Amino acid sequence: MATEIIKEIDSYDSKYHLKIGSLFFICLILIFFLLKNMNRNDSIPFVATFNYVEGINIDSEVQLAGIKIGYINKINLHEDEVIINGYIDKKYNIPEDSIVKIKSNGIFGKKAMSIEPGFGEYFDKSKNQYFFNETQDSYSIDTFLRFLNDLNE
Repeated sequence: MATEIIKEIDSYDSKYHLKIGSLFFICLILIFFLLKNMNRNDSIPFVATFNYVEGINIDSEVQLAGIKIGYINKINLHEDEVIINGYIDKKYNIPEDSIVKIKSNGIFGKKAMSIEPGFGEYFDKSKNQYFFNETQDSYSIDTFLRFLNDLNE
């Protein structure tokens, strides 16, 4: 049985195999992009500006009360600020006066963007983007040790 299958496969021209492989590869890429962009329909983009974001990367989590509610998809340096763009699930209501912080899981743990909710009105989801005005920068152990060293001198 196996030899018959091998003979049948060998009977086709190599250009036919190339066409089938190319079609498969294109379909695989198409499925990948569809799955990657599919969840953005249920998300709202956000923008937050920081001075220092050590440890934050693309695909870092956005958390509210320790629960993942979104992710970061772009980090840009603009003049003297770092602009972070990402997505937050639509099902969560975020107050406009919320404070966005960079937090660490443990001393040397992975960093995430954490939203501390305020008490004001919720963001208007019909505007299709959240702008966080109140942010708090990330500080690492290395920065703290340099600060202590400068005080000591």
